[in-house]
Amino acid sequence: MSDTNLQKSELVISKILQVLLEMGLQQGNVLQFDDVALPDEYEPFFDGCCLWLLEEEIVRCTNMHQLLSGSVGMVNPMITSKGFALLDQPFAGTESKTRVGQAVKEVAGGQRNYAGIGDLVGGILGGFTKSLGNG
Repeated sequence: MSDTNLQKSELVISKILQVLLEMGLQQGNVLQFDDVALPDEYEPFFDGCCLWLLEEEIVRCTNMHQLLSGSVGMVNPMITSKGFALLDQPFAGTESKTRVGQAVKEVAGGQRNYAGIGDLVGGILGGFTKSLGNG
């Protein structure tokens, strides 16, 4: 059974966040599709997922205008303070103590399937909404 477009987007988002967490906060990096180590069928989702993460203020980069015009990759990408706070929020829609960051790692690492983890994008947005209410 093939993944839906939303599932592909969720996996790309998870992989982007996983790479950025491993990268830490440092200048001089460029994040491109090849860095997320996914099959080519996921490449059409990469720029859109980058833009979504940027527009939701979960990550930032120094070339957003280039990315908006179709440039491939984010220059100097970093998770924002809002993004780090979001990753520490409880994952929306679950009774467990799973945090958004842990859910992202599990999806990115293939440790959880989509049905088992729920809707990752909804969980991220739920965590984001909760963090806004606490801020």
